Amino acid sequence: MAAVNFELKEYQDQALKAFGGFLRDTTAMGANLAFYKATNFPYRNAPAVAEGTPYLCLRIPTGGGKTLVAAHAVGVASREYLQTTNPMVLWLVPSTPILEQTIAALKDEAHPYRAALTAVFNRNFTVMTKAEALAMPRADATGGAVVIVSTIQSFRREDDSGKENPDGLKVYEDAGVLMDHFENLSDQQMAGLDRIEGGSRPVYSLSNLLKLHRPMVIVDEAHNARTELSFRTLARFNPSLILELTATPQVEHDPARDKHASNILYSVSAAELKAEQMIKMPIRLTTDADWVKTVGAALDCQKALEEAAKAEALETEDYIRPIILFQAQSASASDPHRLTWEKIEQHLLEDHRIPKEHIAVHTGPRKDLDAISNIRSADCQVRYIITVSKLKEGWDCPFAYILCSVAEQVSPVAVEQILGRVLRMPGARRKLRDALNQSYAFIVSRSFDSTAQQLRDGLVEGAGFNAIEAAQIVTTQQPLALSEINASTPYTSDPLPEQTTAPAVIVAAIDRLPPSVKSRVSFDAQSRTLAYTGPMTRDSRNLLHLAFAAVPNVSKTIDRLYAKTNNYQTSAAEEEDKPPFVVPMLGFRKQGELQLFSQEHFLDLPWRLDQCDPSPIATRFRIADNSQTGEIDVSDRGKVEIAFARRVQGDLAGIIQEPTWNLARLANWIDMGIVHPDITKPSAVVFITRAIEALVAAGTDIQVLARNKYDLRKALAGLITELRGQREQGQYNALFASNAQDFSASADLSIIFDEQTYAPNQPYAGGTKFNKHYTSLVGDLGTTGEEFDCAVYLDRHEKVRYWIRNVDRKRSSFWLQLPHDKFYPDFVAMLTDGRILAVEYKGGHLYDGEEIKRHIGNVWAEASNGHCLFCMPTNRDYALIDRVIAGV
Repeated sequence: MAAVNFELKEYQDQALKAFGGFLRDTTAMGANLAFYKATNFPYRNAPAVAEGTPYLCLRIPTGGGKTLVAAHAVGVASREYLQTTNPMVLWLVPSTPILEQTIAALKDEAHPYRAALTAVFNRNFTVMTKAEALAMPRADATGGAVVIVSTIQSFRREDDSGKENPDGLKVYEDAGVLMDHFENLSDQQMAGLDRIEGGSRPVYSLSNLLKLHRPMVIVDEAHNARTELSFRTLARFNPSLILELTATPQVEHDPARDKHASNILYSVSAAELKAEQMIKMPIRLTTDADWVKTVGAALDCQKALEEAAKAEALETEDYIRPIILFQAQSASASDPHRLTWEKIEQHLLEDHRIPKEHIAVHTGPRKDLDAISNIRSADCQVRYIITVSKLKEGWDCPFAYILCSVAEQVSPVAVEQILGRVLRMPGARRKLRDALNQSYAFIVSRSFDSTAQQLRDGLVEGAGFNAIEAAQIVTTQQPLALSEINASTPYTSDPLPEQTTAPAVIVAAIDRLPPSVKSRVSFDAQSRTLAYTGPMTRDSRNLLHLAFAAVPNVSKTIDRLYAKTNNYQTSAAEEEDKPPFVVPMLGFRKQGELQLFSQEHFLDLPWRLDQCDPSPIATRFRIADNSQTGEIDVSDRGKVEIAFARRVQGDLAGIIQEPTWNLARLANWIDMGIVHPDITKPSAVVFITRAIEALVAAGTDIQVLARNKYDLRKALAGLITELRGQREQGQYNALFASNAQDFSASADLSIIFDEQTYAPNQPYAGGTKFNKHYTSLVGDLGTTGEEFDCAVYLDRHEKVRYWIRNVDRKRSSFWLQLPHDKFYPDFVAMLTDGRILAVEYKGGHLYDGEEIKRHIGNVWAEASNGHCLFCMPTNRDYALIDRVIAGV
């Protein structure tokens, strides 16, 4: 099995950055304005919860790793908003099986969920169930972070009918074991606590303990906890913030019908999941009215996939056992002909001679999955799972590849409960065989079109996909034959054109390929043909295109070979009309070697921050006047929210009895909260120490600085960022002044745009149809405005063959290095004459401030020997594109 990958995916990192930015802005301007700043949408307070409580949702489709994002979100909230190293987290899940799964992962030293907490809190945190929290020692509550994982149902005092919930009442009952948590409380801390009936002391309850610690609430699969009763339950714990994670957030807002819309801060697209190799796409659909044929076709597909998986294991040692999920019909006393799970199992056993140990039933009285501890183990024999409406809750196995449904209809609910199970990619990494990178659905139906639409509707309503994406995810099935996916079959290309570069150049291009692709490719100089062993994946095809980018007249040969190895039928028109979209990157020649131009070419690392002057901290840092914190102007909503954030931070600070601070401890604490990969810890600590010494010398006591340590850390982080920016800008300018001749835009350093890796966050949903966009989806483009009009201009330009919306901050996008960051031009176009044009549109009010982008764009163009062009239109002067193409 592949090793666990601890690295965040690109979209997960972006979601967490959006979360952190929102929390920083909330402290400064309140949740309402912070949310509008981030999304341009109005903010809605959570019902029943105190006004000002940050309440937001991260929308991540099925298979996107919501729980990993939740684990990382704890550290982000602790640093950016709660301002404590000892947060208390109430992590709510929808069911007991998912509770057990989550707890086990958070307690597993080798699991990414626990690693996310360890990275922030070291080992100074505790994970516990509600039962363990009911006897929580005070040392756990005050000595480190605490994560309590439970279901929201077990915290409710009453059920949906209003009757008392015995399990939930335990949270509110007096318990002597919790008594020491309530010793020596201030009047302010006592004020919000529940008191014993007829007395003045607080109830020694978990509910009151949570109130004291102002928990961060994480609601996993939040679409299951949307009622006002759920929000009233949360309000009882005085939460500091509420974070929802779900694939399908509530978007309709109608409180009269108990519908409360989520504040969706960040939404992940299916394209991003696909580009990050998280899901198997597309879904290949086959329909037939005959259920016996449908089941037989699904079984044939499984056999073909298992052969492919065996070949894959020989090369990569990744073990995969493709599984079919059969959806049977429910039993009916009035219809003895229904295809129940018993009949499906009998058909598999008797008509197909499938061994009994290969079959698991999970529905009604049979719960075979409960007895299987690890279905991914090579010792497990299960290849076929039969269910009716849903599988075991929390069941998640990326070996599930095929859905076979004999039910009368495939509803959106069925898609949520069944189809989502076959989308996850084993190991979150695309396989060498494209057959293993896709999902398969075999449905008993007389209409392919209506069934495909039902699947698409379910992907939107149940799995959280965008409607435009879902329309392209479900496609027709193509035959899978064992010989076609066998890794040992060699395929030979058409002869390369006579005018192609010399054989030695071809061999050199092959040598540049990664070993996994290079081992499959050979070149026969006599016949001038390429040979490829086994089916070629899209990734391998792209790598061949990049390796041969500098070799003329080879791209069509590679595309035909790709189609041949996969038994695809491609027309001459398709080959002629869709050349590979290869874009040269900007390179810098260092010691004779051309390298991708990046910060390392003008910045020496590590940066000696200790040699910088820390004295500007005296003007950046001021002790905040908190004397008015408790006075709230209720007529000013913004001030209410800002005061809420300050009060949360004050409440949490009041709970923890901190040790006496000294200079070394404070400097080390501040350093631990500032990310600085370009600076060594000793260098950073020296600089921070000198900055603190300067403040002490100016008359501020070390203990006062310690009480204001979060504000001090923020000020120091800002100063370090400013100094870093000055350094980067100066050395960047110096490099161009002295080494301009060392830049080159070369085909040897290229990216390729491709459907598989194109990863927009928000697919374009406007009414204008674009005919020349290279991929079927157009990403992150508004439906109106100057930038949109620029896209229309490119699409209708007679000299543009294809263009693509270049998505910001994606590994698969085109970028140029700036002093502090990377520059992603808005559009990249392939012209009819083969040249590449990059276009960055800027509104007139922004144009003057973007000189540095114009400079690096022009450097890239000039370094390409005429192959690349760059322009920055402004004030709707789209004709600049014509002038640049014409060279005038």
